[in-house]
Amino acid sequence: MRPRRGGEAEDQERVLSHGDVVLLCCDLAILRGPHFLNDRILAFYLAHLSSSLPTKTDDGDLLLLPPSIPYLLSNLPDPASVVAVAEPLRLASHRLVLLPVNDNPDVSHAEGGTHWTLLVLDNTDPASGPRFVHHDSLPGANLPAARRLAAALRPLLPAASAALNSVPLIEGPTPRQTNGYDCGVFVLAVARAICHWWASREQQGGSDWFEAVKREVNADSVKAMRTQLLQLIDGLVQGHKNNSKQNC
Repeated sequence: MRPRRGGEAEDQERVLSHGDVVLLCCDLAILRGPHFLNDRILAFYLAHLSSSLPTKTDDGDLLLLPPSIPYLLSNLPDPASVVAVAEPLRLASHRLVLLPVNDNPDVSHAEGGTHWTLLVLDNTDPASGPRFVHHDSLPGANLPAARRLAAALRPLLPAASAALNSVPLIEGPTPRQTNGYDCGVFVLAVARAICHWWASREQQGGSDWFEAVKREVNADSVKAMRTQLLQLIDGLVQGHKNNSKQNC
């Protein structure tokens, strides 16, 4: 479900600039109502998660990408173009890469698609090699799009030089959504759980983040997350206003 458009000028009014993301009034309306999240909201929160990670020497090993980059990589015309776009990202050098996946089949239609999922490139175990883990709140619904993205990325990984199929794609644990609009919230909730696990993995133990997702992501936490996102945005807006007053 997507929100009805109000006045065009009001919808496009800027609310917050956060890194490379500019949130608009219409984005707040999406969060308040039972609506499908757009690219900007996902990009905003993933950037926030990335900036909130503890400053340790190895935290650069976790990379959270905005939705536009995985979508571009999935839809480039040839492997050479994928390499050109992906090379600055150094995907193989990161231990975890979080990639939102959208099922939009039409690259000419901005903010298209009907489902969000999260694909994780997992390089944390040198012994077993890299793998892709797919978190889908409607199991199987976005698997073709996830497979397409994984196929585009496999040639960029070290194991790919020996055998492309040696980098498997598995389904990770994800609670099932019960409506037609909260898939993007599930993506953000799973990403948050992964970041929490990453920041405290030495204390928590375990070889991956699966238990953290099972523990932290459920119907209640997903329901609460829209309000938490609005509160986060409001706090950042107020912080920017206070900083502006102090600088006057």
